[in-house]
Amino acid sequence: MTVSLRPIEEKDKEEWINLWTGKGGYIEFYKSLHKITPEITDVTFARFLDPKEPVFAVVAVDDESGKLVGFAHYLTHRNTWTIEDALYLNDLFVSENVRLGGIGRKLIEYVYGAADKLNAKKVYWSTQFENHRAQLLYTKVGVKSGFLLYRRPD
Repeated sequence: MTVSLRPIEEKDKEEWINLWTGKGGYIEFYKSLHKITPEITDVTFARFLDPKEPVFAVVAVDDESGKLVGFAHYLTHRNTWTIEDALYLNDLFVSENVRLGGIGRKLIEYVYGAADKLNAKKVYWSTQFENHRAQLLYTKVGVKSGFLLYRRPD
């Protein structure tokens, strides 16, 4: 399968929602305990299209069918350790039926290119400890930070 990567567009909303919250989609894959409401989904998608928002999405499109098969969401933010903004790769997802075909790597490389264009020297992300398949890729395209992620309890 060959794929093309491009920024998300308004016409992608229905397919993106399916990858985001649909059966076998990102939220289900991560067994999220956080309820992703339709309002959260709508606001998130609108942010991708708003040039004033530092929130971005790139989609992977199957060249043959024209269907979305993956995405990466990323955002920039201030950083106390550098003058330049940092870039956080918030979400990375590839449809189960096309995994292990290099699409995840292409999405990360796209995000690296976006970071360069946005002058964000630091690019980072997190994943679940149990997501060993993803970690096989991540150790090829990145380095472990040595930090554990903590969050406020729900």
